[in-house]
Amino acid sequence: MDASSEKLLKVDYEVMKVENAELRKRLLKALRALSTARSGQAPSKKQRVEEKEKEKKKEKEKPKEKAKEAKAKDKDPPREKPKETERERPDKPQQPQVQEESEPGEPGMNAVMLANAQMEAYNEPIAADLPKEQRSKMLEEKLKRFMDYFQENVQIMDLKSGGVIVKGKMFAKRFGCVFRESGEELQGQSTKRFYFDSISPTYCLDFEFHEHLVTAQPGTPPDGRLGVREPRSERLVVLYEEKDGKISRMWLRPDAENVGGNPTAEEKDIMATEIYKDFEAKLKELKGTEDLGERIFHNYHDIPSVG
Repeated sequence: MDASSEKLLKVDYEVMKVENAELRKRLLKALRALSTARSGQAPSKKQRVEEKEKEKKKEKEKPKEKAKEAKAKDKDPPREKPKETERERPDKPQQPQVQEESEPGEPGMNAVMLANAQMEAYNEPIAADLPKEQRSKMLEEKLKRFMDYFQENVQIMDLKSGGVIVKGKMFAKRFGCVFRESGEELQGQSTKRFYFDSISPTYCLDFEFHEHLVTAQPGTPPDGRLGVREPRSERLVVLYEEKDGKISRMWLRPDAENVGGNPTAEEKDIMATEIYKDFEAKLKELKGTEDLGERIFHNYHDIPSVG
């Protein structure tokens, strides 16, 4: 055997040794895995590391879960805990229990409340120098607020003749004209008042003073399309009737004797006048009895002076 052949044999031998070693490693690895699966021995190092990481993650999530549970409990108050009454809570302001503010048309609104509310809407000022579209919208809204206190078939009647002055849709047209033409100087106020307390229907007798009042020309449509009168001041006596939480009818008479404008006129003085007696007779007719019940009088000229 020459030297070159011997050298090749040595190389082949070394290659075989390496291959055999690699095969032994693979075989041992396969045998260990098979043995572990069959005997239930402890997992490998890698598996143990993965298991530890999972345990750590669970431990970290436990406080979060507890926090969520505590938050859920806070949101749901204990069912067995009795509710606190208003009197048991001194930190909360007490609400008025005598009379709450009512919306238009609520049964709780009597003739006095309605008379006050409609006059407040009546007195809302709307300037004449506003842009036309803006002013028209404001007038429309004012009329709507005013009309909220009246029934759809409301009537204004003359006390002396008993005739109907205006009713229904013409009522809205009349006051649409008043608000549009009178401008921001229009003002109405009650100077003296009699309220007859009872269950509905309720009645309120007001002595009123109106300033800068503009209405349609006499004998023309109440919307003023055929012309209007000059601004004027007017004293009226008005009997308001409330039914179902709204004003249903009004009886008018001019206060020619200026009873409402007399600051010194008190209840007994007014009750002795012919104008009061006429309204009292009408009220007895409406109620169907001579007994008008409790009568409450207010003189709005009685303003306390300071000093």
